[in-house]
Amino acid sequence: MKNWEYQITRYRVQNVGNDEESAAGKTILCDSKGECFLHDTSKVAEDMIRDAFNEEGKGGWELVQFGYHIGELLCVWKRMVD
Repeated sequence: MKNWEYQITRYRVQNVGNDEESAAGKTILCDSKGECFLHDTSKVAEDMIRDAFNEEGKGGWELVQFGYHIGELLCVWKRMVD
């Protein structure tokens, strides 16, 4: 039987773009139903998210789920334990 351990991490999501941009400068946007999506596909936003995910992956963690809430990306990870 496989045994798993879990962890939850939070990453502060910085808005990418200058002050002259309005909602278009947001990295992650949420609609009125609470569904969130990656909005800014700039290199800076991609690198920020990729680097955070790769860092956990180096430790053997597999991303199970992630969501966005009030400026933070909340991630649930799992990895097999012996």
